[in-house]
Amino acid sequence: MVRLQKDVVRGQVIFMWMESPCLLRFTSCLGLLWVDLLVRKFQGNSVTIKASNASIKKMQEDAGRFWAPELAQLMRSTPEPFINAIYDSDPLDRLCWDNVVLIGDAAHPKTPHCPRSTNMSILDAAVLGECLEKWGSEDLESALNEYQSVRLPVVAKQVLHARLVGRIKQGLGLPDREPFNANTVCAECYQELQQKNVPFFDHIPDVLLN
Repeated sequence: MVRLQKDVVRGQVIFMWMESPCLLRFTSCLGLLWVDLLVRKFQGNSVTIKASNASIKKMQEDAGRFWAPELAQLMRSTPEPFINAIYDSDPLDRLCWDNVVLIGDAAHPKTPHCPRSTNMSILDAAVLGECLEKWGSEDLESALNEYQSVRLPVVAKQVLHARLVGRIKQGLGLPDREPFNANTVCAECYQELQQKNVPFFDHIPDVLLN
């Protein structure tokens, strides 16, 4: 799993606690509950590993300090929490090849620090539909090229923004700032983490306005 280890170093892996069987996810939204996966081994193609007793103990201790009492109690009562690694991909340089086109998570896998995947996928489908209607099946190449020209610059920036926000929320190092600390950070620093600051947050593609 060398690739995964490199992704951890580059900040492309995020960590979350997941409860079974409800699949309730506890994300480390302020970078307070994260696990160093470099010292752990995955089996085969799995990105899920059993949490160590030490990790579970720390999660339970941190829960009381950082979470609402109800959620903290739920976390403490989870019998077998496990670690699930999620990683993104660098933005692609294209979204279509001949008559093959990517939309949704296939086109822009991203970490869930900025929950925009559904919105991004809806816009992919809407833009692709408009382009196909505009150019028709007789000029599929022009339709797909226009779809790509409209969506690629947008989704590329959104994927990279989610990666940046993930590093900030996890308290990982960045060249231009000190690691994020929820206990000492100023109010202005929280602004960058707000959803409204996602690139193209309220942007409507022109092709949908015509």
